[in-house]
Amino acid sequence: MSQPTRGASRRPTGRIRPTRPRALAIVAALVMLVSVFPTTTPAQAADATREGASSAADVRATAWTPVISPFYTNLEKRFPNLDTEGRNLFIDLCPSKRLCVAAGQGDGLHTVYYLYYCTERSLTNFIGDGSAKNAQIDGATARLLNENRLIRVSLEPDPDPVRIDWDPIYYIDPC
Repeated sequence: MSQPTRGASRRPTGRIRPTRPRALAIVAALVMLVSVFPTTTPAQAADATREGASSAADVRATAWTPVISPFYTNLEKRFPNLDTEGRNLFIDLCPSKRLCVAAGQGDGLHTVYYLYYCTERSLTNFIGDGSAKNAQIDGATARLLNENRLIRVSLEPDPDPVRIDWDPIYYIDPC
């Protein structure tokens, strides 16, 4: 077996390992190569993203949370971040003696509320289309009210959910 040449050492695998000066030369060449590519500042990159297709961060920034106030946690439930299939399931399974409402969150997901108490509630971020199901008994009618508290929609008890345009609705009176 011959001796390795100066500047390289031979391993049992037969590969030649570069010496330290050669390794430094390779690293220097890589640094030079990288420094030639143009770079952008984070602000420039953000502007470029906004000019093109929206990013996931942009979608999250436009999302909102539908809120009902007051909300009583002892007998009422809130189910946020449901996909469309989940929203439909939760509305279809609306328990007896409840008014169930669903509203979008602006990010493709939905929030469903199961309301029990007969107290007028104010709505925040109920935007666009949603749905409602009145599963109350004894003929209790739910009322959806506009900003002047005038009835926009009356919901009689019904086994099927109905589509609701939440834009003109500011208040709910469940029964």
